[in-house]
Amino acid sequence: MKLQQLEYICEIERSGYNISATSDKLFTSQPGISKQLSLLENELGVKIFERKGKHLFGATEIGAKVIQEANLLLEIKNRIKDMCDAETSPDQGSMNIHTTNAIANFLLPEAIQYFINKYPKVSLNMIGVEPNTPLPKGSNYFCIVAQDISDSPGFVVLPAYKWSLSLIVPSDHYLAKVEKITLEQLANEKLISYESKSTGREAIDEAFNQQGLTPNYIITTMDAGTIKEYVKLGVGIGILASVSTNLVDDSIVVRSLQELIPECDAWICYSKEIYLQKYMYDFIEKICPHLTRTVIESVAPLTVLERNKWFENVQFKTYR
Repeated sequence: MKLQQLEYICEIERSGYNISATSDKLFTSQPGISKQLSLLENELGVKIFERKGKHLFGATEIGAKVIQEANLLLEIKNRIKDMCDAETSPDQGSMNIHTTNAIANFLLPEAIQYFINKYPKVSLNMIGVEPNTPLPKGSNYFCIVAQDISDSPGFVVLPAYKWSLSLIVPSDHYLAKVEKITLEQLANEKLISYESKSTGREAIDEAFNQQGLTPNYIITTMDAGTIKEYVKLGVGIGILASVSTNLVDDSIVVRSLQELIPECDAWICYSKEIYLQKYMYDFIEKICPHLTRTVIESVAPLTVLERNKWFENVQFKTYR
């Protein structure tokens, strides 16, 4: 049994049991993968995948268990390699950041500029993430999200920062000039805002619910640019992250909602199996000053409840 064979079967599962896609991902040939799969199954004496003719369409019952154990072995292999890389090449490597367009465009530029100047030999890859999609696992994957991730087994989830919401309306809308905006007024409007899994949307809905009101969403999207565009067209009024409003033109008026809707949460998360490199700790602290290496090493082993309690009295950076 070879580690390479275990890597093949794990990637086959991740690629939807498509040998062609697996070979492209691993930069090897389809016949080579098929041969190694056959050798592994012969050695183990079991079939790992179900077949229809020459095509794979799922894992067998025992195959699923084999793949689960193989993933654990590969995680250990990656940790060993990462530990050694931290000794031999501490300023080299790669980092994949999965986040939303709004976070990438409005919150991360300063941290990214700092990072690439300090670590020019670390390749940085920004990848969009949407609600309802699984968080990616890997030795160099981080997620910075503002959505419901309460059910994320296998991940360390740390509070990253707070962010506030603002209202945007066409400049000729009556809410552009009213002295004090109320939730009752907003409830009578067509709203354009975030999708249901966003913590921003949860904060909006909770604020309305506490007043016995029901918001009327006409469009929901995770893209701040889309919200702005439809407000410009007069389709409705928008509620979005305050940091996303800094590039609006004179046709739109921005009004703070801090007194009506509480600040929202955002998290940084990564697989529990990651061996964090020095440059990873540095990146996290640049975005979240309260998450120093000492703090992360202290709270990462805790349970979710213990971690939440630990951060109860911590002051987070807030983006308004």
